[in-house]
Amino acid sequence: MELKKMLEYQQADREIFKMENELNQSDAMKQAAKFKAAAQQTMDSLANLGSRARQRMDAVGRLEEKYNKAMAELAELTSECDNIADMKEAEFYDKRLDDIAAEMEALEHDMLTANDELKRITGTIESEQQHLQAYRVRFAKIKQEYAKLKQGMMEKAAPYQKICRDLRQEIDPVLLERYDRVRKNRKMPVLVPFTESGGCGGCMMELSESEKGKLAASGICECPNCGRLVYKV
Repeated sequence: MELKKMLEYQQADREIFKMENELNQSDAMKQAAKFKAAAQQTMDSLANLGSRARQRMDAVGRLEEKYNKAMAELAELTSECDNIADMKEAEFYDKRLDDIAAEMEALEHDMLTANDELKRITGTIESEQQHLQAYRVRFAKIKQEYAKLKQGMMEKAAPYQKICRDLRQEIDPVLLERYDRVRKNRKMPVLVPFTESGGCGGCMMELSESEKGKLAASGICECPNCGRLVYKV
């Protein structure tokens, strides 16, 4: 009697399962998955660009600090030139001034390069943000289409869901728990017959003597290969 009700339950549940598959394979679902993946890729790209932008800004900050330090040293050396005592000291100051000038020229070049790269990164960020917004708009539209399809499926599935709800009140909860566990893994049918060759009616693997013993004792056993519930009338 328990097995009969369980098979009736599965018959109704298979209709629901078919509708779920149709919904999951719908164009709306495929498009939603496509745009979701594209949006995620864009967000990952934005995160990477943001990190690069922060690194460039930090680099520009360090270059500006070095440049200001060189400017301060240049001003100090310039003021000290008035107190030069001899030619040797003048040569020292002249050499140091040349070194600072070269250092400042190199720093200016590095700052311009860093700023140019920062501008390119900023431009790419703006472009990626526009793409992301377009994805979101399109995804919202597809989401509405999917919601309509889902509502239609739920209406069609309602009679079968009622049959399942009613039968669940009459079936052993432990058996239902085993059924639900297999069902969750998208395997249907869950309950399969024991074949004449001594195997699982789902994956056709031959059952061990131990499993056959459980089958003989309770009328149902679990296939160790595919996890389906094998029954024997």
